[in-house]
Amino acid sequence: MINTDSTTAAPVLLPLRTFLKLYAISKSEFYRLAARGEAPDLVKLGRRTLIPAASASAWLAARVRPARSICRAGGAA
Repeated sequence: MINTDSTTAAPVLLPLRTFLKLYAISKSEFYRLAARGEAPDLVKLGRRTLIPAASASAWLAARVRPARSICRAGGAA
């Protein structure tokens, strides 16, 4: 991971591979999400694709649903 913030030591930018592992999605699924405009923001530095940690957190927070809403939908997410 690169660009760590000196006060928290949390990564500011996550390499795409790290993001995919942390959120358990495949690279192809990530690019499908991106094509639909549903992926987190990203930063391109040369050949590297990086995901801002704040963007990854916001992306996940936008997908959190109460368990009750899943049950009402008949199991569909």
